[in-house]
Amino acid sequence: MTSSTGDLAQRLRPVVFRLYYLVRRESAQLLTLTQGSVLSELVGRGPSRMSRLSRLERVRMPSMTDVVRRLERLGMVTRRPDPADGRAVLVEATPEGERFYAEMIAGREAELRARLDRLDPAERAAIDAALPALTKLIADFHRDDPAAELAVLSEGGTDPR
Repeated sequence: MTSSTGDLAQRLRPVVFRLYYLVRRESAQLLTLTQGSVLSELVGRGPSRMSRLSRLERVRMPSMTDVVRRLERLGMVTRRPDPADGRAVLVEATPEGERFYAEMIAGREAELRARLDRLDPAERAAIDAALPALTKLIADFHRDDPAAELAVLSEGGTDPR
């Protein structure tokens, strides 16, 4: 039986949200969604200008400044002048930020793996078969947004939120 697109969207959204919420809840929460997303971007793609991070997260520059300050206080990122343009600031993950991010991802994946192990093989196969379509769906969100680059799916895209 094939669902209408509207019905599918209505059923998919809460399932995806709830699954992510539950996996996130089961791991230590030190960062907000935006802080985690910024750290993910910096770990995955390397140093970035504050202005680019602000565009990616769709927040105003003062809000991004607050996010980066909090991450700096936690020792997860540093800021430095952009060598290509001294007026701009580059933000990059510190080794501590990279370690924290890796541990966070490992914890979340371990929790998810334990839950997947409880499913029968056919259920796991169905989820596995859906991953290419879900990946394509995520890519479509980025297609028309020049500020957003398609992320490596390490944490649900560049969204570890």
